[in-house]
Amino acid sequence: MDSASNIRQKVVAALAVRKSGDAAADILDYMSDADQEACAPLINTFVAEPGRELAMEQLIRQMVASERFSSIAEVHPAWILEYLRNEPPRVVGLILRSLPSRHVRYLLEHLPPMLRERIPNMVESFAVAKPVLDLIRRRFEGHFLPMRISRNVAHPGFEHLYFLKSDDLSEVIREAGLMELAIALSGMSAKTLHMIYNRLDLKDAKRLQRRIRDLHGISTELYRQARMNLLEIEGRHEGSERMLASVGLAALACAAGAGDERLLRLVQQKLPPLDGYLLKRFVDERRARANEQIAVERRKIIEDIVGLLAVEGKISPEWRSFSEAADVPLEEASPATMLEQDINEETASIRKLE
Repeated sequence: MDSASNIRQKVVAALAVRKSGDAAADILDYMSDADQEACAPLINTFVAEPGRELAMEQLIRQMVASERFSSIAEVHPAWILEYLRNEPPRVVGLILRSLPSRHVRYLLEHLPPMLRERIPNMVESFAVAKPVLDLIRRRFEGHFLPMRISRNVAHPGFEHLYFLKSDDLSEVIREAGLMELAIALSGMSAKTLHMIYNRLDLKDAKRLQRRIRDLHGISTELYRQARMNLLEIEGRHEGSERMLASVGLAALACAAGAGDERLLRLVQQKLPPLDGYLLKRFVDERRARANEQIAVERRKIIEDIVGLLAVEGKISPEWRSFSEAADVPLEEASPATMLEQDINEETASIRKLE
C-alpha cells in the first residue's frame, strides 16, 4: 500500500472517531474490503486514545500538513535548488531531511560549495522542535503549488498529466514532439522527409516514419499549426533531442485550454527549468491565437500518447488505463509487436538497398 493510501485511510479513521466516537466503526460498512481491512484496526486504536477528540484533531492537521509538504518530492529538484540557494544552512538541512534520496543527491551536487559545507549533520536536524520544523516546512512549501501524490485515478485524462513522474512526463513530451513532426511533415516531398530522418537516430526515424504512415483524421488547421510550430523550432538549429523536446512543448502549449492555467503550472514544476520556462513562453505566445476546437483535438492526441507509451513500457505501466480512454489496442501496441514491426521495417529497408 502506498503512502498516499495510508494517509487517506488514517484521515478517514480519525474523522470517523472525532465525529462518531464509539460508533465510529459503523463507517466500515460503507467501505471496500481493502479499506475495511486497513481502517478497522486504526479506528479501534483511535477510539481508545485518551482525550480522543483533541488527539484526532491534532492528528488530522499533522497528516494534512505532511501530505502537502511531501508533494514537494514531485517537484523537479532544479526548482527546489533555486529556492534553497537563498536559505541559511540549518534550514537547508531541515528541508533535505524531508526529501527523497534522489532529490537530496541532486541538491547536494548542485548547491554552492560554501553553503553545502555549512549544512549541519542529521543529528542536529532531527533535534529541531516539531513546531519549528512545521513552520519552516509550511513557509518553504509556499514557493510551490501543492500537488496530489496519489495516482489512483479511475478515468485519467489530459487534466491528470501532472500526475506523471518527471521522467515519464519528459518522455511524453518527447513523443508529442515526434507526433507533431509527423503531422507537420505528412504530405511533404521525399527529399524533405529524408533531411529530417537524417537528423534523428535510426529508432526515432523509424518511429516517425510509422507515425506519418498511420496518420489519419487530422484537421487542416492542425496541419497548419503543426507546420508553424516546426518552422519556429527549426529556426533555432537545435540538436535532435532538444528539437523533439521543444516541438513537444509547443504541441502541449497548443493543447491547453482556457481553464488549464493551473495544470500547466503544475506540469512546469515537474520539468527541468529550461523546459518549464520554454513551456511558459510557448503558452504566452499562443494565448492570443488559441483555438479551442484544435486544442480538444490535441488533448486527445496527447492522451493517446500517454496510453501508448505506458503499454509499450516506456513510462510507468500504471498509466495503461489511458489506453482505454485513448482507444489504443493493447495487443497492437505491445513491446513485442513494436519490436517485430521495427525488424520488419528494417528488413524491408535493407532489401531496398540490395
